[in-house]
Amino acid sequence: MKYSWLVKQKPEHIEKLLSGNPNILAKRDERKRFVLHWAAVAGREQLCKYILQRFPEQLDAGDDMEKTPLELAACGGSLATTALMVQEGADINHRDLLGCTALNYACSNDSFYVVLLLLREGADLNIADINGDTPLHRATEYGRSDIVNTLLLHGADPNRANSDGNTPLHLACERNEERCAILLVRGGATIGSPNQIGLKPFQLANPSLSYLLLKQSTGRRAG
Repeated sequence: MKYSWLVKQKPEHIEKLLSGNPNILAKRDERKRFVLHWAAVAGREQLCKYILQRFPEQLDAGDDMEKTPLELAACGGSLATTALMVQEGADINHRDLLGCTALNYACSNDSFYVVLLLLREGADLNIADINGDTPLHRATEYGRSDIVNTLLLHGADPNRANSDGNTPLHLACERNEERCAILLVRGGATIGSPNQIGLKPFQLANPSLSYLLLKQSTGRRAG
């Protein structure tokens, strides 16, 4: 049985399926996921509660990529199941095989309120993944300006470089994410830091954005 299919069913259908096969909740599928993993990513809060009452040891269980139910809840953008996992005591800074945490995934998926919840509960906003990308890199890469602003207000380092030497500002300029780029400069990002191939952020921007960044940077120094 595909667990991903099971968690999409109506509650009464799930109850019937579980009554006929009560051991299913304790078994992993081909991706080493329990039903709990799929319920978390699907945002099925009540089903998650039901499972955790019976199998609390699954709270921080990793799948084949060492993603926990909390990370999958954040991947799915579910505030309800993310909050439940945190409330139950899940490791908020657990890193999967890609080095990602729940906050990394929430920043990638534009899950603003999930990001706020994780930050409030003590998520480390400067943990980098295996490529050296922090949550701020992730939010910038996907143009999540509201999340970029929130991370900066909470103390994220705007000049942290990844394994390619790219800061979040490099990514904003490369993708012409004007709003993110301006927020980063206002938050202390340096426009003249070269990456590993010697390119500075403003050199990756289009002429219009490059002009805005130089203007913002000059104004910041003058202030």
